[in-house]
Amino acid sequence: MLQAATQQPDTEIDSDVDDCYYHINVAGFEQDGFERDEASFRFAVWQRICWEGSCPRKAGKGPKPVLPTTTRTASLFTAIRNHCSKQALYIMPQMSVREVVFRLLLKNGNKPMKLSELQQKIGEQWSSVLAQKSVSMDSLQQMLDGENEYHISRTEPPAE
Repeated sequence: MLQAATQQPDTEIDSDVDDCYYHINVAGFEQDGFERDEASFRFAVWQRICWEGSCPRKAGKGPKPVLPTTTRTASLFTAIRNHCSKQALYIMPQMSVREVVFRLLLKNGNKPMKLSELQQKIGEQWSSVLAQKSVSMDSLQQMLDGENEYHISRTEPPAE
């Protein structure tokens, strides 16, 4: 069912764990039964912006309400990067590792991120947790390479 979301691209990808790059496969959201993949992806992003009254996107400045069908995805990425991701509740210890990775990729504008970078950022997010949660590089790779509802998959390194 979600096979298209986890398929490798047609190009060869380096299998060295440290060199693996991941992103959110936007086209994978089409597999979930939505008519337009961009609209369903935008909705998934919209669900992750903070619900505080101080959030510039939720405040709805201007005549239009902030809805997933009318707000550009780039605007939501900007709100997440500049405001929501800086809030204490953006990433919480009880969230799944995949949810944390999804939110980290959103914070990064869905630009490809190295597996080692994702692991480091997860560690930073969870460093204040009393249980000192951590995830190994191998475990993280297995979680991200498997089928997942977040459509996180391997991709090519970003063009420089």
